[in-house]
Order: sequence, then structure tokens, then C-alpha cells
Amino acid sequence: MNWTELINPPVDMKRMFWRGLLALALPLSFRTFQFFPGMPNVQEAWFALCFLMVIIVYPFLKVRGGLLFSKFELYLLALMAFGICVAAWQAHQVFGQPLVYGILSQRDVVLVGTWLVLVHMLRCEMLETSDLQKVLIFLAWSTFALFGAMRAFLSPSSFLEYGEGFVTRPMVGVEPSFKLQEFFILFGVFYYALLGIRTGRAKYYLAAVVLFPVTLGGSGRGIAVCVAATLLYSLYRIRGFWKATIAATQFLLIFVVLFAVAFALLPSTIIARVRSFSDAFSAVFTGSATQDPSANARILETLTSLPYIQTHPLIGNGVVSHQWQGGSQTALGAYFFASDIGIVGILFSFGAVGLLLYLWQYRFAWNAAKETSLPLQGPFQDATKAFLLYSAIYSLESGICVWNANVTLFFVALLFGNSAKVSLSNSCNERNGDPCVPRRPALSA
Repeated sequence: MNWTELINPPVDMKRMFWRGLLALALPLSFRTFQFFPGMPNVQEAWFALCFLMVIIVYPFLKVRGGLLFSKFELYLLALMAFGICVAAWQAHQVFGQPLVYGILSQRDVVLVGTWLVLVHMLRCEMLETSDLQKVLIFLAWSTFALFGAMRAFLSPSSFLEYGEGFVTRPMVGVEPSFKLQEFFILFGVFYYALLGIRTGRAKYYLAAVVLFPVTLGGSGRGIAVCVAATLLYSLYRIRGFWKATIAATQFLLIFVVLFAVAFALLPSTIIARVRSFSDAFSAVFTGSATQDPSANARILETLTSLPYIQTHPLIGNGVVSHQWQGGSQTALGAYFFASDIGIVGILFSFGAVGLLLYLWQYRFAWNAAKETSLPLQGPFQDATKAFLLYSAIYSLESGICVWNANVTLFFVALLFGNSAKVSLSNSCNERNGDPCVPRRPALSA
């Protein structure tokens, strides 16, 4: 390689550079390995770097572009301000937590700000959709291999010292398990499953089936139901009513056969899994205690939160830091984690205003999906929309649109960036090839 290539590298090298950078940056921005041994300090350094990116790099890009802000950018800025400032203030008012603890407990919100830079890079074609697609699929298979190996060869009991962020705490009748973040794997499941639905090719269905079991960890019941609902909706949307009904019947028969084989080989495991589903649904629909300690804990957490929600219904009670006097369990006098109880936990922490503000991201996703041109509506677009639909459904139980807003908003930013890029291109064409600096950013909400 000569000096000219170093100064002005060829296109393929640029693509490989961005893909390598994305493969490192996305797991850090998704907090995939935050609680792994040796990773907490790396994650904290990434928080600091993202903060600098938001306060230095992003303003520089906006000044260079003429200080034009889209509604989506303003929304992200407002969400960051609310998620940090209001949450910290309310925790101070309700529980007496010092403001600095509240601000630091929400430091992960700065990860949302990095998607402002992502949108800019997509619009300026510094990044291509194909780059993101290849990196996400690579991360899906990489985390699949890593998490599968961990569950197969490592004992969670040997890692209890690393805390509840990495391993669930032991409970009566329940063995500890690894707490692993499967967002990349789930994206891969949707990508291959929808490719199979569109093409009818068995190899794509097989890839989805191979990936999916690794996502069935401690919260596998809710994930399984929400993934099934998302794929069923996608099947009917893509194939139409009659073809989808026939296909759904075929899938159901295949599932029954596989279930029967699994029951014959591992009867105790299947019975335990079925009982856990039964206990979970019983806890949700009756509110009564079951034999499942996890479901029972969520009932108690919900009952604990209700008086606080009634007292502060609009902007909630804030977020209590785990580093302040024992965290929320000390503040409320009971075992309590707002992230355990889905939409109820969101209302507890952020109130009705915060809930609506976080849910508004799906309005942007809806508009962006409608405004994306047909050439960009391929399998990657399908998987992105499916993941967002899944996240909306699963948020009822887990609240991931809030507690993992850095993940859900990444996929919203992908849709928005593609839609804005198309509008930007159209604006250029209308101006006969002049340098494209639109008077107003494309895409409203």
C-alpha cells in the first residue's frame, strides 16, 4: 500500500473500516457486555466518549450544516433532557436522593445521543445500509456462539460475585442463570424468518430456528410470545390472509411435531417449561400467587409501586440509583426494580408524561417506514420494522422502550436515516444537482 492509498483509501477499505468500527461500537452502545467480567470500566469509558460526542461532535456537525434540526433530532434531545433531569429531580423530591446520584444513574441516556450522529452519517452516505446489515448479522451469529457456549460450558454459580447484572440471584427452587442481552440475536431471528416468509426457502427458516433458542433465558416466556405475535403479524402482512392462514397452519403442525419429539427426549424439561408459562399467565390474569418465584415477585413489586403512581401520576417518582443507600429496595422498603414490571414500572419512574414521550418513538418509526421508497424496502427493512414491533409488544412486560431506549431508538434512527436520505436525494434532483442543503430537514412526525 502506498501513501496515496493511506491518505485516500479505496472504497472497499473505507467500507471495511466503518464495518469494523460498527462491530466494536454497537455492542458498547447496546450495553451488551456491560456487566461481563472486566467490562464495567470499558463501558463507563464508552459513556464518557459518547457524552463528548454529543456535546462536541454533534454541535460541530449541526453548525457546519446550518443549524437545521429535524423533528426527530429535537425529539431525541428532549428525551435525553427528560430522561436525565426529570428523573433525577423527582427521585430527589420523593426519596431525598441527591441530584448527582440521579443524574449519574441515568448516564446511559447519552447513548441515545449517538444516534443523532448516526442519522447524520446515513443522510450524508458516510454509512450505507448494507454496512449496518452485515454488521448486525455478524453480531447476531457472534453473540449466538458466545452465549450458547457460556450456557453450555460455564456454571452461573461460579460468577455470583459479579452481581445481578451478570447472573440472577439464587432463589428457592430456582438456580441462578446468566443475564445475557440477546438483541442482536433477535434481530437475526427476524431477519432470517422474514426472508423465509418472502422467499419460501427452507435455509432461512432453519437459520431463524437455530438462533432463536439462545434467546430463551430467564425471560424466555415473554420473548417467545412476543416474537410469535410479531412473526404472525408479519406473515399476514406479507402473504395476505389465505396464504398466511395456510402457512400458519403448516407452521403449527411442525411445532406440534417438534414439541412431541422434545417431550419424548426431555420430558422433565418440557413439563417445567410448560408449568412456567402457566404460572406466568396465571399471575398476569388473576394477580394471585403461583409456584413461580419470579412471577410472585412481580406481583409484589406492582403492589408496592401503586401508591407511588397514584401520588405522582404525571412525571413519576424518578430513578433511584443502586449506589445510593442500597438503591430502590431501601428507598421503598421492599424488593423492587422498576424494570421488572414493564409499563407499570415506567409509570412509577416517569409518569404518564414520560410514558407518552418514550412511546412517541414509534410514531417516528411509523412515519419513517411509510416514507421509505420501495428500493430500500428489503429484508433489512423488514427485520428493522419487525424488531420495533416486537419491542413495542414486549415493552408491556419489560419496558424495553424505556430501559433499553438506546436499542429501540437505534432501529428508529435507521428507518429515519433511510427515509431522510431518500427525501434529501429527491430535493437534490429537484434543484438540478446543486449541493443539497435542504431548507428544512425532511420527515415530520
